[in-house]
Amino acid sequence: MRQGSDEDVRRFFLLLRPPELADLLEHVAEEDRVRVLRLMGVPLASDVLREVEEREKEEILEDLSPKEIAEIASASKSDDAADLIAALPPEKAEDTLERLEQEEREEIEQLMRYPEESAGGIMQTEVVKVSSDATVEVAVDAVRAADPEQVGEIHEVYVVDTAGRLVGAVSPADLLQAEPGTLVKEVAEKDPISVPVLLDQEKIAEKVVEHDLAAVPVVDERGVLVGQVLHDDVADVIEEEATEDIARLAGADPDELYGESIPRAVRSRAGWLLPAFLGGLLVTFVLGGAEDLLRQVPWLAAFLPVILGMAGNVGTQTSALTVRGLALGRVRVGPAIRHQILTGLFLGIVFGILLFAFMAFRGGGGAVRGGLTIALAIFISMTVAAAMGVSVPLLVHRFGFDPAVASSPFVQTANDLTGAGIAILVTRWILLG
Repeated sequence: MRQGSDEDVRRFFLLLRPPELADLLEHVAEEDRVRVLRLMGVPLASDVLREVEEREKEEILEDLSPKEIAEIASASKSDDAADLIAALPPEKAEDTLERLEQEEREEIEQLMRYPEESAGGIMQTEVVKVSSDATVEVAVDAVRAADPEQVGEIHEVYVVDTAGRLVGAVSPADLLQAEPGTLVKEVAEKDPISVPVLLDQEKIAEKVVEHDLAAVPVVDERGVLVGQVLHDDVADVIEEEATEDIARLAGADPDELYGESIPRAVRSRAGWLLPAFLGGLLVTFVLGGAEDLLRQVPWLAAFLPVILGMAGNVGTQTSALTVRGLALGRVRVGPAIRHQILTGLFLGIVFGILLFAFMAFRGGGGAVRGGLTIALAIFISMTVAAAMGVSVPLLVHRFGFDPAVASSPFVQTANDLTGAGIAILVTRWILLG
């Protein structure tokens, strides 16, 4: 780029695909990014910008004029164009929209009105559709006439009635195998799987995965076809939701993965760590109330980290599996609770036996009763931790919230409290009762 001509740079572009060019664009020096994008030309720049990470995309768009952005948006599919303009500051977005054709502008403005994480927020409005009274020949012609730059890969031809309501869908392959004069409604799948325009993107991903769909049509409240969500958009949603769940399970902000602001990272993590901090103080308070017990049974303090650590790990494992199962739509409440509690119970038995064996090996006065005490404490703590690890996410999910936000930090803190309490109660009961 520094030594070659513009034509040399353009030739280099021929060696790379859009995702590879997007990776290149993200890693070149900031002062070179706009030059590289302009050398690509509008159609290629449109494909490349779609693959660029949001933070880098916003920085690139800052240096492009509204006229250039409007040209790229015009060459993009409707959902990509809406995302492009939504990334702009309000004044620049308005200026860009004014440079588009009226039909394009109205289409993009409509998409931008939908919630960002809804079907309307991620769908494209370009679809191939035909009337239910049309022949197969007419449908094939509609497929041939579709602009591949706008529609993309055609997975389904949608069949609509006179009011535009979705009544069927047929693949291009099935159209080619049918007789040209046959009515398209006779070869189409009736009442295909569709999603409401306001459905959350996570629910859409679940449906697409469950039914193994390449594309899913989007309908409004009257059943009118308004767009489609393609599998590549669903793949982005799955990645986004998985990243969000993993970050929240760890008590962090998912945006921190792409950001560089240390103050923002500190603020987001501090909010999650505060409950754990307060929980730790409560554990200290509980243990402080058992000073007389710890003086009589000093070795209990040495085993408390083992009990709390094992219970915390079981709770974290269980909550992580439950959250992921909920995200995949594979959790049935009754069986999930039974499975996780029984798993915690058997793990508690295994590690209880190991602790008992350790105490017996150490020997000394009261080794058997001491071993029984610690074994019972870790058994109960791990069983309770498993129960909390599965029940807390299920309960939070039942009330319509994201279960990931209430899992790891809160389950860990609760397990520390209950583990400490259980260890103290069991010790008082067996050794001092």
